Amino acid sequence: MKRVILLLLVSLAAGGAWAQTGKGRTYNLIFIGNSITEGALHADKGKTAPPVAAAGYVGRMMSGDVNFRNCGRSGATTVDFLPERGADFRRVEQAIRELRDISYGPIVFSIMLGTNDSASSGPAGAPVSNEDYERNLTAIMARIRELCPEAVFVLQRPIWYSDNTYNGAVYLVEGQKRLVGYANVLIGMAEKYDDVYMGDLKGYDYFRDRHEKYYFAENGYAGVFYLHPNEKGARKLGKFWARAIVDAMHAAGRD
Repeated sequence: MKRVILLLLVSLAAGGAWAQTGKGRTYNLIFIGNSITEGALHADKGKTAPPVAAAGYVGRMMSGDVNFRNCGRSGATTVDFLPERGADFRRVEQAIRELRDISYGPIVFSIMLGTNDSASSGPAGAPVSNEDYERNLTAIMARIRELCPEAVFVLQRPIWYSDNTYNGAVYLVEGQKRLVGYANVLIGMAEKYDDVYMGDLKGYDYFRDRHEKYYFAENGYAGVFYLHPNEKGARKLGKFWARAIVDAMHAAGRD
């Protein structure tokens, strides 16, 4: 009942859940993440990063237009995106302003952070405990709600990386164990908040089993490791994200 009342109020205030165009509805997406979201190692990440594929799939699934912004940054953790830290969250604020300038529709925030949080050393704040991981995500979403009261959040599970990943930042077996543990944190948050939905849970196993096809093979201090999806992998990841985003919009009554 709480969610229904909130959605009715948003709909009345905004004149409808989504903006209408000549082709149909317009959907607004902001992707928050790290190098995987950014499209690291791609020859032309502006065309092949996962958010590009995800936005395209969402548009086709929903038969509408999609405006999106990619706020992924290589090396970023939940600590980096804390509002008080500055630069990374300012990029999110800028993305919100840009979408507000072209569309009155609500914004869906697809968040996949945790890969760098799970490292044993290197990235900001790493290693990030389960408790701090949840606390940081909660703080990020709380500030976004102040800027976008109608926001919908989709928490995408961080995908698999090999347990010999060591590229300056130290991940290895302990990092992979932390990464696995974050999934339950995300599920718990989706159950706790009315505007938060669990995103993709299938990608982790999918890429673990097919990493040689869908990841770049990278040289590291502990041998060849697998961390970043290649262009084909990014399209697969984008499709996983898109399905979760569309499911969340249906569940939230935003379709």
